[in-house]
Amino acid sequence: MNIADLGDAVRQSISAQLDILPPIAEVSSLLFNFESDYAKTLCCMPMLVRYRLDECRIKLSLQDWQTLDLATRKRLITEDLDPLGGKRRYRHLLVQAIVHQAKTRVVRMPASQEELEWNCLYLPDRVRQAAVDKALRLDGPRAWSELNALQRFTLFKLTRPGHRNRNFTLALREFGLCSQSAPKERGCSTTADALLAPIPELPCNKPTRT
Repeated sequence: MNIADLGDAVRQSISAQLDILPPIAEVSSLLFNFESDYAKTLCCMPMLVRYRLDECRIKLSLQDWQTLDLATRKRLITEDLDPLGGKRRYRHLLVQAIVHQAKTRVVRMPASQEELEWNCLYLPDRVRQAAVDKALRLDGPRAWSELNALQRFTLFKLTRPGHRNRNFTLALREFGLCSQSAPKERGCSTTADALLAPIPELPCNKPTRT
C-alpha cells in the first residue's frame, strides 16, 4: 500500500514520525566502517550502543534490541550522553524502550572488572592473543594507547572467548593497529568521539610491548 492511499490522519501521523527520525547519514556517521552492512536496518546492535549499555549497567539482548522500533534504535545511537544528566536521560530511554517495546523486565548489570583490562595504555593480553590466533601482525600506524575508549572497548568485546568475533580483523585494520590489506580508514568518527565522555586511564599491571 502506498502512503498516498491512506487517509489524511494516517498520512500525517506517518509523516510526523518520519520527520523525527534521525537521517541515515547521521546514524551512519556514528558507526564504524565494519558496521556499515546494517546501518540502514540496524538489525544488529552497534558497538556504540553496547558501550553505553555497559556505562548505564543495563542489559539488552540482541533479540530485545530487534523488537524496538527503528526510531528508538536510532535514538539510542544518536542520543547525546553529555556530562550534565546525559547518562540519566539515556538510562530512562533504555528503561522505557525495554518495558514498553521489548515487553520484558529491566535487568541491571553489576559493575564489571573488564574496564580495568581494556581502559589502559597497554594492549590487553586477550587482544594480543586473538591477533596471534588469526596470524595478524600488529604492524599498523597506530598503537593501542592512541585509541579512544570506544575503540578499545570494541576490540576487547570482539575477543570474547567462545564467540566467532568475525569483525575483529576488520576492526583492527580500521583502527590502524594492523596494516595487512588495510581498507581506506575512517576510524571512529569525530561525531562519535564527541558523544563519549572522557574516561580516565586506569593503570595496568605491567607494560606490554606492541
